[in-house]
Amino acid sequence: MTVTERSRRRVESALDRLRREYDAVEVVEKTWKQPPDAYDRVRERFEAGTLGGAGIWTTDDDGRVLLVRHEGESSWSDPGGKQEPGERLEDAARRETREETGVEAEITGVRQVHRIEVRSVESERADDGAEQRANARPDRPPVHRLIVVFDGEYVSGGVRPREGEIAEARWWGERPEELLYPELAEFPIPAAE
Repeated sequence: MTVTERSRRRVESALDRLRREYDAVEVVEKTWKQPPDAYDRVRERFEAGTLGGAGIWTTDDDGRVLLVRHEGESSWSDPGGKQEPGERLEDAARRETREETGVEAEITGVRQVHRIEVRSVESERADDGAEQRANARPDRPPVHRLIVVFDGEYVSGGVRPREGEIAEARWWGERPEELLYPELAEFPIPAAE
């Protein structure tokens, strides 16, 4: 069985579990085109037994949401990150939220799932240095991954950004202008309603 078939099956199995355990699971389909070295890291993580990553759209008692801004970035997103081998997606989401922000959160549902097809591509350069087109690599078949954004509620902890990774972590009562990915514009911020 190819890595594409194995990864697709593992993703479908995880989606089936999420659908059984949570009321509704919205799935967004995405394709990521990665250079060969980044693709190889994704494939290695798959072969090590991971599905992808997870985070938590965490709200506090005042209806604010917890967002982070990574070092070198100007846009904001939910805290989250890569799943470790043998770790459930829920555990990865809680761990990443705690590590990136210092906040403990309780998962209350699934906000959104991104089903991602990761493809390896190489860019060709024209004589003037401009990128002409991206070529797929037949020796690197697509790998399917999941990123799960859970809904959650604040439990404890003071907000502190993870040194060396997170430039800023804070509670937001309104949506920041710059968001890391477009779906965040649709996620609820109860304090703003």
